[in-house]
Amino acid sequence: MLPRPSLSFTLPSIHDNTKLDCRVYHPACLNDPLRPSDISLCRHAAVIAHPYAPLGGTYDDPVVQLVASTLLQRFVCVTFNFRGASPSHGRTSWTSKPERADYMSVTGFLVYYMHYLRPPRHYPEAANDSALSPTLLLAGYSYGAMVTMQLPSLDSILSDFISPATHTAMADIRLRAQHLAEQQIAMNTTPSSPRKSMGMRVGGDEDISSPKDHTKLRGHSPEQEEKIRRGVREILSRNKLVHRKNIYNLTDRSRRVEREETCLESIDNLSRFRCAYLLVSPPLGIMTNLATMTFANPLSSWSRRRKGAPSPARNHEGDAKQEETEAEMKLMKHPTLAIYGDQDGFLTLKKMRDWTTQLSSAEGSQFHHIEVSGAGHFWVEEGVVYELRQAVSSFAASLTES
Repeated sequence: MLPRPSLSFTLPSIHDNTKLDCRVYHPACLNDPLRPSDISLCRHAAVIAHPYAPLGGTYDDPVVQLVASTLLQRFVCVTFNFRGASPSHGRTSWTSKPERADYMSVTGFLVYYMHYLRPPRHYPEAANDSALSPTLLLAGYSYGAMVTMQLPSLDSILSDFISPATHTAMADIRLRAQHLAEQQIAMNTTPSSPRKSMGMRVGGDEDISSPKDHTKLRGHSPEQEEKIRRGVREILSRNKLVHRKNIYNLTDRSRRVEREETCLESIDNLSRFRCAYLLVSPPLGIMTNLATMTFANPLSSWSRRRKGAPSPARNHEGDAKQEETEAEMKLMKHPTLAIYGDQDGFLTLKKMRDWTTQLSSAEGSQFHHIEVSGAGHFWVEEGVVYELRQAVSSFAASLTES
């Protein structure tokens, strides 16, 4: 399965600063200084989200591990625990909106981490050519796939990180990304550098171990966190800061207040990624509301269009419908693979088939789907896991070789 992670640390969620447990896995090409031939293989990145935490979902899930280990041949991979999944703090929400923010937090970190790990000067020819841009693959399994589907566009996610106030989670995430990337560069460029550095290097990519072996890595000591904080403060002291006035709505939205804040400066040449999506066994239909109670069903906007139902009258319902429509458009606009089994008891097979056919057949759509015969939700049936691995591997190759 997966090797031991290259980095293990926590991030604050942009929703409410809840601590999220994260792991970064480097492909083999990042263990040594880059050669020119390595550049195209070492600049792609992926986030993989896990199943529903109250039902035991964590980043140690076997399917998450399988997907990540397959992608690791071509991508820097990040797995993380949503709030409420041990050892992340907090509780699973009823709406999934906080979890969406958790995912966005990790995505923001990864974009900036990759930027500082391999700045654009290493591949200047891709600066203004989207066809040559590295790929950012946003993936999820089961509930993680549901959250992935509901994410806003990548540009929308990154807008909160452009020039955040220094006291916010967004700034902390940016600074942690820069600190950890610079640490990794120092390790790779210093021959005598030890395998463990600043309490954050938790293993080498050559050490293949089982998910059970990873459990001992879950905890993060106060000493580790303090070393990161010191690194963040040092990075902040040498970053150029700007001052601007920001307007905030009060909690009751009765009035606005204006505050002058110190903010991080925006990065003009931030690495640009092509976005893609991977959805493994999204639990659409039967189990959607059982798992998340009030989570918006991604099938509903397509169903309303097909039946010619009128749009909801109330504003918040109209906003939800708009979000659902934008989510579907995102999946058609960018390369997307949905893979599921025809024996999956967590979805309504007819609705899934209708939905995937509708999205894949739309003009200009980049949405693709694979239905695996005999596969259930947990991919434990004989032979199906090999089909899953092959599908993920082929999709990854199509994203990095085009």
